[in-house]
Amino acid sequence: MSDSEDELEKLREQKREQLQNQDGEDQAEQQRQQIKNQASKYLTSEAQSRLGNIRAADPEKASAIEMQLAQMGRAGRVKENSVTDERLKNILEQLSNEQSKNQGSIKFRR
Repeated sequence: MSDSEDELEKLREQKREQLQNQDGEDQAEQQRQQIKNQASKYLTSEAQSRLGNIRAADPEKASAIEMQLAQMGRAGRVKENSVTDERLKNILEQLSNEQSKNQGSIKFRR
């Protein structure tokens, strides 16, 4: 192969990799959107508003809450429009406690 053909093949390979990465990102975004939609159907309007505020301050925490709500819904532990603002606060508190336990478990020896 000539140099120009080698370059062309490298460019084609790069383009294929970019397309594969884009497909993976699209699938991940689609999955996040599905979880978000599932979670929102269990929330009352006040709880949805609070979750929106949480998302603005900490998107990762909001995603974790949505994931937990979706799992609870699949398990039948919550029904549509049954998660009130108070219950969402409790879920948030539980999630924060779990995270603080995980973060506090690292100890350094001297």
